[in-house]
Amino acid sequence: MRSGILSVVLALCLGISACAVAQIPPFLPVDVLTNGATLQPASRTSADNLRLTVKDTTCGKGYTGNPYRVRVVQNGIIVTLGQVAEVAPPSVCPATPDEKIDLGQLPAGSYTLTVNYATGAPMFSNYPFVVLDARVSKSAPWVRLDYSGHWWDPADPGWGLFIWQDATDNLLAAWFTYTPDGRPLWYVFQPQWETNTVTQIAVLATTTRIAGPISPPQTTGTPAAVGTAKLDFTNNGTADEGKIIYTFNGASTLTRTIKRFKP
Repeated sequence: MRSGILSVVLALCLGISACAVAQIPPFLPVDVLTNGATLQPASRTSADNLRLTVKDTTCGKGYTGNPYRVRVVQNGIIVTLGQVAEVAPPSVCPATPDEKIDLGQLPAGSYTLTVNYATGAPMFSNYPFVVLDARVSKSAPWVRLDYSGHWWDPADPGWGLFIWQDATDNLLAAWFTYTPDGRPLWYVFQPQWETNTVTQIAVLATTTRIAGPISPPQTTGTPAAVGTAKLDFTNNGTADEGKIIYTFNGASTLTRTIKRFKP
């Protein structure tokens, strides 16, 4: 589902402006945990993509390396490796088996990491680590908080926003909702910052796309302005609550409270 959402968002971006896709840098210092596991990078911020590498003995010990499962319980990250399988002959195992697991970006805070075998037996438990705020060393005019993530209104589920904010505070917001007959509907807007907590009014756009012979279609879309929107994160001075203020063409201005989605 995530790849499908990303494809829709990238399709919407065409014709409006270029969209950046974050990648994990291949060479960063690592933090050596226990049992040969490492966490990359060693100094973690809310702008980093975290990668866990498990150099264990899954091969030849009755487990396969894939599929693994990642759960988040409050601030605890729990990784379960592989699945029960037949014991593989040592001759077919690589010399140094490992498993690379992308944990993604985390908001600033304190976390613990637990890695379990498929049986539930722990490889290690509650390894503590800290994610620092990527904005703490910035001064005006830069925005000090990172608002990237999935936002919604818990009191009115069924719609939400995906917000991407890069290292120089460029924003892309993708709003997913539904038409009265239940069909999915997407809008995008890319506001500039007015202050360090409020954005300027930006064009709210949607687009159509002609079907092509392959997916995604190679034909360009036709974006259309349907209104305006802005974001306001002044509520409580935190990075976990805000507002979207929007106006569709010919309609009244509406304000919705949004909160960062957390498991």
